[in-house]
Amino acid sequence: MSWRSWLRPTLWSGAAYRPFDYDTSPGLVRLDSNESPFLPDPEEMQTFQDELGRLALNRYPDVSGRPLREALAQRWNVAAEEILLGNGSEEIISMLTIAFGGGGNRPARVLYPTPTFNQYEALALAYGARPVPVPLDDQFRLDERRFAEALRQHAPALAFFASPNNPTGNRFDPEALVRLAIAADAVFVVDEAYADFGGGTLIPRVRATPGLFVLRSLSKIGLAGLRIGALIGPADAIAQLDKVRLPWNVNVVSLALGCATLRHPERLEARIREVVRLREELAGTLRGIPGVEVYPSDANFLLIRTPLEGARAFTGLLTRGVLVKNVSVPGALDRCLRITVGTSVENQRCVRALRDLLVGGGGVLRRDGERLRREPRH
Repeated sequence: MSWRSWLRPTLWSGAAYRPFDYDTSPGLVRLDSNESPFLPDPEEMQTFQDELGRLALNRYPDVSGRPLREALAQRWNVAAEEILLGNGSEEIISMLTIAFGGGGNRPARVLYPTPTFNQYEALALAYGARPVPVPLDDQFRLDERRFAEALRQHAPALAFFASPNNPTGNRFDPEALVRLAIAADAVFVVDEAYADFGGGTLIPRVRATPGLFVLRSLSKIGLAGLRIGALIGPADAIAQLDKVRLPWNVNVVSLALGCATLRHPERLEARIREVVRLREELAGTLRGIPGVEVYPSDANFLLIRTPLEGARAFTGLLTRGVLVKNVSVPGALDRCLRITVGTSVENQRCVRALRDLLVGGGGVLRRDGERLRREPRH
């Protein structure tokens, strides 16, 4: 008997999450992971240093992360008892899947739209649940009737809806999500990791909507390295999920620096506004490149479609010093790339690289690779 005999069968067909193994040279423009492009300013760094100097690193942090839960509760106008902390959103997705989607003779189903964040499927498989992907329409919109029927037919224990969605960038109709949550006899999770950039949230609807939970993250607004995720839900449900959460899952440094950041919400809001401004500026510039289609975005990234096959476009940009995310797969995402909004200088380098790739040499590349002649401008 070996370990292979006991490994969960669904793990054999999966793969561990690994980001692209990029060249770490300082000249590379990294627009692949949807992080904030802004470092803390000198005043913030001094605040962080002061906080670190006061930490008792020989002691465990508060077992439930109470100080940070209270700070987040104030930001979102909920009670601390309605918040569960995670080491990033992925850990909370794991907790939900363990609690509600566990295996057995009849594995629970986990429903989600597609295309979307791949960890909903990966973690469902890892924990013995059965994934139920439901396609969005050809513009990546949510067909409420189709999803209502899928919820009725498959009776999932868990449903995940990322809004704004990743990698498409668009928000789903919040009223449609609430109607689906009410109709579903399920744990209905709206993943709002990117909601700060799109306006609007379903957090105020949680108490009045049975089964509705909202997942949030601080990773996209400047704290990706601290790995802070949070689930907002009914206090009695959060208390039960707390039994699945590992004690001290958020470390003392993340708790302290998260609280320090939240004491100055004006800094966060200023950076969020700047990312939104840069996003619209980048979208407009990319639309000016012949052959590039740019999808509307409510997130801190843009989904684009190019005339080139996805791997070829990705490699072409990488050789020009720009790393993006290749999300191209046959179907709705064919020839698509996801580009994180960077600083103004980083965005300009990305635009120049893409323009050089597609237009350099005197023409625009078609999907089949043939170069088309450009008409002179008059």
